[in-house]
Amino acid sequence: MPSKKKFVVLSCEVFQREFATLADRVPHDVQFGYQPFGLHDTPSKIAGTLQEQVDQIEDADAILIGYGLCSRGYVGLTARSIPLVAPRAHDCITVFLGSRDRYTEEFNANPGTYYYSPGWVDHHDAKRSSVDGDAPQAEAAKATKYAMYVEKYGEDNAKYLLEMEASWTADYKRLAFIDTGVGDLPAYRAFVEDLAGKNEWNYEELEGNTGLMFRFLNGEWNDDFLIVPPGHSIQDTVDADIIRADQLTAFGHDTG
Repeated sequence: MPSKKKFVVLSCEVFQREFATLADRVPHDVQFGYQPFGLHDTPSKIAGTLQEQVDQIEDADAILIGYGLCSRGYVGLTARSIPLVAPRAHDCITVFLGSRDRYTEEFNANPGTYYYSPGWVDHHDAKRSSVDGDAPQAEAAKATKYAMYVEKYGEDNAKYLLEMEASWTADYKRLAFIDTGVGDLPAYRAFVEDLAGKNEWNYEELEGNTGLMFRFLNGEWNDDFLIVPPGHSIQDTVDADIIRADQLTAFGHDTG
């Protein structure tokens, strides 16, 4: 029987329902700290927000990062005295589906798919969403994003980013709900099916798989996870590994 460990989970709140259910089956001392779902709107802030919290944790066997790579949001996140662990995932959809292989299979078979999980429905905000079929809501979301992009990237870049997002949405043909077995499933199904109808997309339901999440919380870290030793930072790769740990030559002095 493995010894009881102490893990601190720093996670996007999109996983909150699944983690709460799985935590009862984990024999370790697992503590959770959730970040707002809206932090994804400014992915450049994810690493800094997580780093502040990582730096405050002094007593744990490992700090678990409950994020996918998500627009390179946590690139540069550094392990100080406690190792970090992160799933090898481009985004949270990989985690909800249970593996990189299944994510790749789904993407190859149905590339024009927009995914919703229970957490995505819980934190849906029509003012920020670009897939709401209701035109006033979609226009309001576009205006909000445009103002944010102008402030951060300038007017020309803001227009370009919105045009790119519009082209991505135009390619969608399917809206898929990933059923992970938590929350008010009939309400989730109805919401996603209605949203698909408004956009004239096909609706499909996929069976979720919480095995990856359980192994994450239970310390069963095989090649599906990156373990970041102290003095190393998370960097992205351009291969199937998705992320890697790079040693910092200035660790102990100025690690940023």
